[in-house]
Amino acid sequence: MAEKEQRGLTVPYLEAWRKYFALTQRELAEKAQVGRSSVIRAEAGESISYTNVRNLAAALGISVPQLLHEQPNHQKINDEDSQ
Repeated sequence: MAEKEQRGLTVPYLEAWRKYFALTQRELAEKAQVGRSSVIRAEAGESISYTNVRNLAAALGISVPQLLHEQPNHQKINDEDSQ
């Protein structure tokens, strides 16, 4: 089983995205339908499964590449249309 963990993905910007959308770890986990421990592990720099990464990105309303490679900017994505 340890090998499967090593094949997962690290999500360096998860905490920043979670805070950007003002969610607690528990709220994000529930919204993404993943265990809170997955959110905690990911924010601690441990790898999680691609399925969990995909679910977290969907819950945040962003793409997987955004979650993996981009920090949130200062303007919320949903507010872009209002300008």
